[in-house]
Amino acid sequence: MPIRIRYQNDTGQECTIRPTPLVSISTNILKDGANEAFGVTYGITLTGTLLADQGTPYATKHIPTVGLYPYHGTPSPMPNNVGPYGTFDKNIGHTNNGRPPKQQVPTNQAATAIIQKQKALRALFAQDGQRVEITDFDEDLPAVICYPRLVDISFTEGIYIERCDFTIQLEADTLLFGDSLKVDQEGTLITGNIQVDKTEDDLLGSLSGAFISSYDESWALEVDDAVGESVGMPRSYRISHDINATGKTHYVPDGDKSRKVLAWEQARTFVQNRLSDNITDYPNVMGKIGSGTINLVESYGGFNHIRSENISESNGTYSVSENWVIASGSAYENFSTSTSSSNSEAFVNVSIDGNIKGLSQITPSGFGSFGVSAYDNALSKYNNITNSGQFGLTSDIFSRANNQVAVQLNSQPLSITIGSNEYNGELTYSLSFNNRPTNIISGVLSETISVSDTYPGDVFATIPVLGRATGPVLQYVGSRTEYKRDISINLVMDYTRIPYGNTRNPLILKKPSVIEPTASQIADLIVELSPKGEPGIRKYFVNPPSENWSPKDGTYSFSLSWTYEMDT
Repeated sequence: MPIRIRYQNDTGQECTIRPTPLVSISTNILKDGANEAFGVTYGITLTGTLLADQGTPYATKHIPTVGLYPYHGTPSPMPNNVGPYGTFDKNIGHTNNGRPPKQQVPTNQAATAIIQKQKALRALFAQDGQRVEITDFDEDLPAVICYPRLVDISFTEGIYIERCDFTIQLEADTLLFGDSLKVDQEGTLITGNIQVDKTEDDLLGSLSGAFISSYDESWALEVDDAVGESVGMPRSYRISHDINATGKTHYVPDGDKSRKVLAWEQARTFVQNRLSDNITDYPNVMGKIGSGTINLVESYGGFNHIRSENISESNGTYSVSENWVIASGSAYENFSTSTSSSNSEAFVNVSIDGNIKGLSQITPSGFGSFGVSAYDNALSKYNNITNSGQFGLTSDIFSRANNQVAVQLNSQPLSITIGSNEYNGELTYSLSFNNRPTNIISGVLSETISVSDTYPGDVFATIPVLGRATGPVLQYVGSRTEYKRDISINLVMDYTRIPYGNTRNPLILKKPSVIEPTASQIADLIVELSPKGEPGIRKYFVNPPSENWSPKDGTYSFSLSWTYEMDT
């Protein structure tokens, strides 16, 4: 059973060790703590003997200047010598014609010959990833092919007069067979199950395999009381995921040579194949952590995904740490309210100040189109609680303010202040509500309505009298003045009613008394405020109305007065 090593993976330097060492192949199935197989390592032990005047490597007097000891009856050196120092030949078979010739080594130089053979053997295995073949007694077809790493080479102690025993320990990740270099089936455990009729390129490529010596993976769940989603959910949760692997430097057949894949690259491939690009996939961690002890609903999702990696090329390790914030929504919110009232003001005021922190749905691989940003989620949260900025009775933020007082607040805030930090994904707001009556006119930010009634007074004459110290003489003429009513309506329109052009349309045609439904609402309000239909009014007359419109400010005012007469 010849042992043949392709020195430096040069097809012209196939080196055979003779006498053939004893061969032992052990299989070490790599398993994690859960006893699940994730790989295999083969230990190949060559136990042999070096003879001073026989076998290969051939004995040399002094490397590298003097050369080989002469052969018995054979020209020296032989024309097909290969390998380190030219101490091996290409012969394969163990038949008489294939055996190496005996050398003429003087007894007093036997130790030198053996020591030089040790040097040649160490040089032969100085490079990892060389092709090693184990063949049958007289066949040229290898039964086992591998590209191992050298673990150890040792020589027994002795005086080295006739012989020296040696042990070479090799380590391989796969055993190959046939011209197609297919992987033995038990060697495909790196994929998690046995694959049939696969090459190493299949394992490393389409099957996403990786050769590692160990790995560790852990998940952790922790509570964060610093932030919460709502009053009902005052705390948040964080999930961390850590995975690390130690790879094995591996040599992949590449034509007549081999291709080296570094250990840390193998570790990286293994780790990244276990990671998910879906940022909400932690994966199904609710079934792994806290089952039966933490009441988290399945609707929780993962946000603020952060992934950090660490590479140690010298140690062949690669590790990744991931962290998520898990929440049922997409943003955190903190808010505070305050209530004030005064005897100098008719209304109760409620102020509410809040901070919204958005949660990122962007994958660690990039920004832009890769998910939803934290700021977008913060803005979405604000729109959700404010009814897209329209507020109203159904908006959450109005309900919070209204619940602070016993009166019914106006659903439209008195003032709105919004701040944003897009970089940090934060949005702040400050709102003020009071219990002023609801606006009558739609589409206005504020409205002021005033009614002034002037009642009849005496009609009298003022007669100046010369020299009268007490002033003029006042003479009642037996009559009374008229009844009068003056009204004014002042509106501040919202931005949708403000013209942004510079032509008649929209400067004039955007006027509240022109567009609907504002025009009809103003007309109806005027009717309600007029003396028309009031009891005891016999007749009334309308004085010239006055209208003021500031298109660029959005302010509008309308003034009107009536003079009317009572029955009695």
